[in-house]
Amino acid sequence: MAAPLLEDKLTCSICLGPYRDPVTLPCGHSFCARCIRDSWRCCDKTCPECREPFPAGTEPRRNVALNNVLEVLRGPRPAPDPEPRLADRALCPRHGRPLEFFCRTEGLCVCGACTVNDCRRHEVALLDVERRERENQLRARVEVTLQQITLAKTQLQELQQQNSLIKSSACTLASVVSSRFSSLLQALEKRQALTLRDIKAANKQALAQVLNEIQRLTSHLEALEQYDYKVRDLLEQVDDRTFFQELQQLSEPLESLGPLTPPQWDEDQQLRNLKELLSPLCDLLLEEEHVPRVAGSSTDPGPLESLSPLPPVPNTVCPLRKKLWQNYRNLTFDPDTANRYFYLSHQDLQVTHGFQPQGPARPGSFELWQVQCAQSFQTGRHYWEVSTCLCLLSAGIKGVFHHAWPNECF
Repeated sequence: MAAPLLEDKLTCSICLGPYRDPVTLPCGHSFCARCIRDSWRCCDKTCPECREPFPAGTEPRRNVALNNVLEVLRGPRPAPDPEPRLADRALCPRHGRPLEFFCRTEGLCVCGACTVNDCRRHEVALLDVERRERENQLRARVEVTLQQITLAKTQLQELQQQNSLIKSSACTLASVVSSRFSSLLQALEKRQALTLRDIKAANKQALAQVLNEIQRLTSHLEALEQYDYKVRDLLEQVDDRTFFQELQQLSEPLESLGPLTPPQWDEDQQLRNLKELLSPLCDLLLEEEHVPRVAGSSTDPGPLESLSPLPPVPNTVCPLRKKLWQNYRNLTFDPDTANRYFYLSHQDLQVTHGFQPQGPARPGSFELWQVQCAQSFQTGRHYWEVSTCLCLLSAGIKGVFHHAWPNECF
């Protein structure tokens, strides 16, 4: 028991370790030679134990007796290790002491001598305690970082999905726009042909009227010229008898031909008709409230008969059609109700009867050659037009008849 007590008495109060080359101050307190020199280098020359000041030039004296006691306690020195131990690698670069403390003020690992001298007024903690606290903080940061990584991955996945949806939507929109303009061009070409046909017919009729008037006026002019020739010839007759004989044979003067019939041709009216025809057609194709879905690609079964609702064009001749146009509805066919021999195209606006069935019958589809519109109306006035070709048609009926012919649905 004497050895531990003796070792406790032989401990430096600065580095808290056993004395190394002990020296004694004039006040009687002993310290390691290196510890007291380091302390006096940065601070005033005072005793770290009793704080007794010393005049300048005071130097600690080597304590020979204490050195001898330490030599006895240490015994023979062991042979040095071939490799430096791990503990020797973590020594204070200033004092050569183990780094057992952490200075929170400077953020450095320090030894016991540093805590007495350089860091005596700093916030100091045990190195192991500080290490555990910092590790706990890092683990908390790791958890927060993992949460942020998970959130970032989720947001990245959502953005990638939005990117795919935007691309798909853009492709669909481009397809719909192309289809709209294609339908517009087809409708314009069709209306162009009809308008040119009407202009040609009106031109033909007007030219026929003009030609008829020319023929009538030419005949009347020839008759007038012949009458004028006879009258002049009679005036030149010298013989009285002959004069009166020919006068009796002379017909009565020709009556006036009357006003000419003007041809039925008005270029301004033709242009007004064209403007009234094109304006609602463009509005119909480009400003529809309902954008139909893009039809999937499939093989054309070979059209035989077609039935498709077409946008009507106002007829300037028929006032009733103008009124009906105000209640026009753009209808599309319901593919789920179409007979399996029917092929839907043009954004479900046209149905064609084919040679081969389009797969098995779907639930709700007609067994006979029929198809139902996707839209329905409960009240109000509604108007639509359907273009047909060699087929039976029933429109504006109420209810669904999956086993009846069209003419039985009225």
